[in-house]
Amino acid sequence: MAEAVERPETLVIDESKRTKDSVMATTLIGAHGFEHMYAHSFPVLVTAIYESLGLDPIQAGVLSTVRSLTGGLTSIFSGFFVDIFKYRSGQVLAISMGLIGLGYFLVAISPNYIAILGALVVASAGSSLWHPPALGLLAQRYPKQRGLYLSLHRSTGNVGDLAGPLIAGSLLGILGWRWIMGGGTPMLLALGVAVLVLLWNVGGPKPERIDVRLKMKTQMRSLGEAFQGTGMWSIFLVSAVRGMGDRAYVFFLPFYLRQELGMGFFMVSVHVALVAAPGIIGGPFFGVLSDRVGRRSVIAFLMLVAVVLSLTTALAGGGIGMTVSIALFGLFHSSVNSLTQAAAIDEAEGKGLDSTFMGLMWGSNAAFSAVAGAGVGVLIKFYGWEIAFYFAAVMFFLGLVVTLAMPRKRTSQPQIT
Repeated sequence: MAEAVERPETLVIDESKRTKDSVMATTLIGAHGFEHMYAHSFPVLVTAIYESLGLDPIQAGVLSTVRSLTGGLTSIFSGFFVDIFKYRSGQVLAISMGLIGLGYFLVAISPNYIAILGALVVASAGSSLWHPPALGLLAQRYPKQRGLYLSLHRSTGNVGDLAGPLIAGSLLGILGWRWIMGGGTPMLLALGVAVLVLLWNVGGPKPERIDVRLKMKTQMRSLGEAFQGTGMWSIFLVSAVRGMGDRAYVFFLPFYLRQELGMGFFMVSVHVALVAAPGIIGGPFFGVLSDRVGRRSVIAFLMLVAVVLSLTTALAGGGIGMTVSIALFGLFHSSVNSLTQAAAIDEAEGKGLDSTFMGLMWGSNAAFSAVAGAGVGVLIKFYGWEIAFYFAAVMFFLGLVVTLAMPRKRTSQPQIT
């Protein structure tokens, strides 16, 4: 007798039993900004940690690697299981906020470098739990405006990326880094409670019966099918290589400004904020453009610009030219992540794998970024801080080449959920 095959998410959900689209989108997009405000203060605060503990560039790179690896593993597994237990999406999102607050509080009270590494595992796991369910929900509910809504989610992240470094840089002249890092924990815990209340039913009602074994087999089969005969591998590779370039540029930028150019903490925070601020507007613009003309051409343009701006950041050697390069880099760079995510969902549409693919993509990016973090730390040890920007330029160029292999087509048909 033939084995019954479960089709992914084909039943129509009673709209009255799940969170409205408007409430879901507002909560997800808004809360993402607060999450980034806290998490993106870390690139500024880590320069104070670096000096306080007397670290070297390799140890700084290991901090980046631990964050990336933890985030990657969390994303992969959480995305897979969120698609199976979709009705628990709201609870996962609330736990994410709680873990971020707890993790950075543990960093604040950690007595040494090893303890900080352990605390970062908790904080990074929390951050990574957010993206698979959040991006999966937005991609599923807004299929015809997928590029726009994923870019809006990224854009509020940029708002947080702007505010976090500026707040941290300002406070470092008044408070120690431990007080700043632990001070946001109450806010994140309160935000977690708000997310839990507002998004309790975001995944719809609990099914009468869940055959976990069958669902896992179905997910794995659908996942394999999604990679067969499509350009999915090229999309993932573009995203991963871009992640390596981003990690080299963004994570090591504040170290370059502080250690090489001798900037004060506040000016470091201003330049780190410049990486985020222009993307608040640029992200949605490029998202809408990709919805209309396709993902590949927009991504290729953004990767080419990133190559040029990485080089000009290093060659400027400080001054207004460097500042302008950083600001322009911020206008373009963050959009690629949202567009590769949208491209992946385009290719896998209708398979019930939205969160799975978001988790896999974040996990893949994190694995490659971890290699970049550790590798660039070693390169800096021997060749100086500027090598990070040349490394980033090479990665962005490789990403540009791989972009040419991405599929041209774009699908955006409404999904039945």
